[in-house]
Amino acid sequence: MTLVSLLFGFKGRINRVQFWLGNIGAGFGGIMLLFLLGVMFIPTAEIPKTGAGMLHMMSVMGLVLFPPLALIAWISFALQTKRFHDRGRSGLWTLLPLLPGFMISATVFAALAGGETPEQALSSIGTWLLVTQAINLFMFVDLGCMPGKNQDNKYGPPPGGGAGGAPFVPNQNAPAKMPTPIPGMSLAGAESAIDRAIAAREKQAPATQAAPRPALRPAATAPMQPATAGSFGRRVSR
Repeated sequence: MTLVSLLFGFKGRINRVQFWLGNIGAGFGGIMLLFLLGVMFIPTAEIPKTGAGMLHMMSVMGLVLFPPLALIAWISFALQTKRFHDRGRSGLWTLLPLLPGFMISATVFAALAGGETPEQALSSIGTWLLVTQAINLFMFVDLGCMPGKNQDNKYGPPPGGGAGGAPFVPNQNAPAKMPTPIPGMSLAGAESAIDRAIAAREKQAPATQAAPRPALRPAATAPMQPATAGSFGRRVSR
């Protein structure tokens, strides 16, 4: 999912990580934009504490801040819609906070138009503020804390791995692939082949060994005859 479809699209599903990253990034950028526009265009003079003065101030703020607020609201609705899809619900649940918000705005404008002070106008919206807090708590838990559905639904497949749901493991239920054995080869066969090779080598060893050399005999010599008397100085007759 691209960044544009994440922030502005209403189709598909996102997990909790994408939901929080989108909200944090859009919230930080929106706050900085609102601050700059407020400093540049909203008057800083003292506002009279009357109904007419408050209405004038609110109209000026509405004209200045409406474009960035509308952009932030669009991004928020897009993120919430895709997160509701991941939870298996319709994106129309994002309109739930608009009911107390509309009632609060209508009550305040009606009180100010009737001449009441701002304090009196704000005191009449206590009930709707409680309803708003309950809805915000529900959406915080359901969208920001609860994991999405692991199965495909009518809004699309799961967004994949991450903290937003169960990790995506391809072929999770597939059996582990065992290595293909060599045909005709087994452990017992390999051991017997090794034993036969060792026995054959032992049988061939005596035949291949060199025969021992016979012991060398001293050369035969003629026996020495004892010298006889009178043979000194004469050749011995044979």
